[in-house]
Amino acid sequence: MASPMTPDTFIRILREEGVKVSEYPGWRTRSRDAATGLTFGPVRMILNHHTAGSNSRDIVAKNGVPGLPAPLAHIHLAKSGLATMCSAGRANHAGPMGVNAYQSFRDESSTHPAPSRASGTIDGNDVSYGVETENLGNGTDVYPRVQYDAWVRINAAVCRHYGWSAESVACHKETSVEGKVDPRGPVEGYGSRGRFEYTPKQFRADVAERLRHEPGWGPGEDEDMALSSTDIDKIADRVVAKLLAGGGALEGGDIRRFFTTDEILTAPADSSDYATNKHWTFATHVQSTTTAVREVRAQVRSNGEQITELKQAVDAIKSKLGA
Repeated sequence: MASPMTPDTFIRILREEGVKVSEYPGWRTRSRDAATGLTFGPVRMILNHHTAGSNSRDIVAKNGVPGLPAPLAHIHLAKSGLATMCSAGRANHAGPMGVNAYQSFRDESSTHPAPSRASGTIDGNDVSYGVETENLGNGTDVYPRVQYDAWVRINAAVCRHYGWSAESVACHKETSVEGKVDPRGPVEGYGSRGRFEYTPKQFRADVAERLRHEPGWGPGEDEDMALSSTDIDKIADRVVAKLLAGGGALEGGDIRRFFTTDEILTAPADSSDYATNKHWTFATHVQSTTTAVREVRAQVRSNGEQITELKQAVDAIKSKLGA
């Protein structure tokens, strides 16, 4: 069972993920559990929203809106990337979810059907963490780069804590049977990516990418190394083709000069047993090279010591001669 996190745990996992966190006064005990007689949890997913307004932290955390008492989410995310903790219990953010949509996130399905009232409904406030991200929701208000980065981190932190995949990350429009459209709008950029339009699919992909790294990772830090197995195979094929062809930058690099027909490496001609052992395995080559390097290093150290001793002797002679 995925029990709700304690306030301390909630803050800790966010900070470990690199999220800037602020605590709204009273957030640890403010919830809708007692008022509704309903219990928050077990939690199964994360639900993401836009606020459809600006300067909305107080509305989300404490004031609410007519007909909908606060807290309206567990986290309010400002455009600055600051995450304000608004509630550790049940919050009024999700409303009725289509059962078919809810089950797809609960079960971490690879596809998520449009929410259908005909499938039945479930109170999403019981089972999901809510993140209200500051944005007008008019389709033109931009999510700043720092805000989107924090948004990805928040969702990844929760998924990481529970061992969920990014398929537990949902958007309000993907679960609501009331026609909600959030979140939507343009994103300034993320990592090395420039401006793009927010979509649930891309958001989950960014969360999934983050989950493949340690919590302290930053997007774009290792993009040069982010090669798929297909990419690696293609590079290997090109290298082998170049070696076989020789010429160009690999002049003299014909692979057939190094491999015999039985694919065993040819032994160095100056090896002591070359006459009787002309074929070496790759492991033997590595071992021989390692041994040689160690011997060279030892000789360098020995030479250095001898030079030091000679210098000391010369200095002593000069001192006696009064030089």
